[in-house]
Amino acid sequence: MAVLRRIARPLLATPFIAEAGHALRSPRRLATGTAARAQQLGVTVDDPLRLVRITAAVQIGAGGALALGRFPRTASLVLAASLVPATLAEHAWWKEEDPELRKDQRSLFARRVGLFGALLLAAADTHGKPSAAYRARTAAQTGRKKTLSATARAGGHLHSAIETVGTSTSDAVSGAGRVIDSAAASAREMLPGQ
Repeated sequence: MAVLRRIARPLLATPFIAEAGHALRSPRRLATGTAARAQQLGVTVDDPLRLVRITAAVQIGAGGALALGRFPRTASLVLAASLVPATLAEHAWWKEEDPELRKDQRSLFARRVGLFGALLLAAADTHGKPSAAYRARTAAQTGRKKTLSATARAGGHLHSAIETVGTSTSDAVSGAGRVIDSAAASAREMLPGQ
């Protein structure tokens, strides 16, 4: 599976890096399209050229991180987040009047949705290791079992102390004190992190 990840991540990052590189080389055409689409969606953009450049820089950075395997889950989430507004702005197939353009835009929209799904899968990939939630749950269960075991052992020590202590009250108190100390030491040894 590690080999598959080493191949799949750069492949998944390639379209983002390539499109972002193109956007940085010629941002004016994309900026005018972004401003027009933003107006259609009812959003005002003060500086569409800057927005295109920032989005491209983010996509190159996150795409590079994903391709190199550096923070792949975070990089995948960043790419997925940057994909949503770009897809809605660039491939709004439901607003196209021409049937041929509508078909092309729908196809491009479907491809972007597929990329979005792949990025979500990459973001959820834990490299075959259990998730943090699973590890926390397991650690809590293990700690609970050790605590119950230590408590039972301490209770057994106390019970045996009461049975074996002499008839004298002072003997009983001092013997129980020693046994309680012994049981407490035994319980401390069983606690995790000690």
